[in-house]
Amino acid sequence: MRVIITDTAFIWNPDNPALEIFKNVLLVVCLEGKAVTDKYECFVSPYKHVGMGIDKFGVDDQRYRALESVADDLNRSLQYHDDILFLTDGNPESLYPFYVIKDRNEYNTLHLCTVSPWHFEGKRRIQGHKDMLSDLSQLTSILYIDSNKYLENLPKETTMKDVMQKVEKDYAALLPTVVNNIGKLYGKYYFDFSSNSYVAIEEGFNGIDLSKKKSLDEKIETELYRFFSTLGLIMPPDYPEEDDSTKEEIERVPARIDGKKICNYLRMQRIKLAELNGIEFSSEECPSIGPCAGTCAKCDQESAYLRDKLAAIAPEDRVIPDFTLTEWEVEA
Repeated sequence: MRVIITDTAFIWNPDNPALEIFKNVLLVVCLEGKAVTDKYECFVSPYKHVGMGIDKFGVDDQRYRALESVADDLNRSLQYHDDILFLTDGNPESLYPFYVIKDRNEYNTLHLCTVSPWHFEGKRRIQGHKDMLSDLSQLTSILYIDSNKYLENLPKETTMKDVMQKVEKDYAALLPTVVNNIGKLYGKYYFDFSSNSYVAIEEGFNGIDLSKKKSLDEKIETELYRFFSTLGLIMPPDYPEEDDSTKEEIERVPARIDGKKICNYLRMQRIKLAELNGIEFSSEECPSIGPCAGTCAKCDQESAYLRDKLAAIAPEDRVIPDFTLTEWEVEA
């Protein structure tokens, strides 16, 4: 196994004592252009600071471009370790090694642990982090921590320093589970916090999709589409009816980091649909935490049940909830 960090990360940097157990396999990618420690092996980027420009994040950053110029050398330095574990955090720069390696590496199994930026950070920093996670198809596993969840569950008097220390402590506590399990993973997995274990993504998913496939920021007024949205089917697929395998593949939805939020939102719409039409209906919140498709077999069963019940109601008497499917409501 090989563990990779950078010299610019907030949490996983050479000063973090939790990394000492990885001394023999740890590689520090030094984005600032100089070795920062004698304790661990370093890969030094040729970065040299030029000018006084505005900080950029992602592929336009001078640090990224410098690392990209020697990416093949970095890839060769990883040799033939079975598992490569990238430890990153909310700093977009901490993801640079992963981003330059993901499409170059042919012999290793790649794993990523990361933390989202805080919602109050600069938009360019947040977008830069998202851009670095735009393609996770080369990964075998991902552990994704939504740092903003810590803010929701802590007392108002908690300081930002306390929150950072809790995130760092909890993140470090996950390391043994991560290290002890990634060598056993084959296929595609995400870390599920409800079970504190890696869960397989159904074979056939095209990696984990962090992007929103379609953003709807206007009111859904057409009854047909409100009906489909309420039952969880946002975009009815177009497929050759005679080809069952093609149909199945098209209808299989990629897992995404915000899938649980979408699941909860649509579940509440189904409950509202049942109430407005006098349909007896109960639905328990899904216990899964982490990336999912936003819909699953349980959601399909609920939708099928509601469709059957609605079919028994005259079309003119049916009431379809009127709602706006916006990113804000999904995130709420």
